[in-house]
Amino acid sequence: MKRLIFILTGLVFTFSLALAQGQKDWKTTCEKQYNDNVAVKNVVLNLLDQVKKSEQTDVVKKDLTDAQYWLNLADEIMNKQKARMDKGEYNEDVFLQLGYAWRYYVEAGTKLTLALNSLQVKVKKKGS
Repeated sequence: MKRLIFILTGLVFTFSLALAQGQKDWKTTCEKQYNDNVAVKNVVLNLLDQVKKSEQTDVVKKDLTDAQYWLNLADEIMNKQKARMDKGEYNEDVFLQLGYAWRYYVEAGTKLTLALNSLQVKVKKKGS
């Protein structure tokens, strides 16, 4: 009997989660992700400015090129999803695409951070 109650409780819980997911407020979720992406992009653009003002070693140039690739890819996705959202389209696909854009912004930021770190290492070696 305890086992049956446990199974029924699990099924009710699973059904409740599925129902809640189906009723998810995609508009709020997508807009939050979009705004989070814009905030991350602003940080990345700040890093980009720092790297562009730095010494352009081969390593920095490579990381800058990589970062620009990821930044452009993220911007392209963001523009497409913004157009969809402006038309009132809010759904799981828009949210997932915005998640990809966020990931690409983070990748760009990582490349730019690596570029700045490579310069710090170079400065430390000169100063040693």
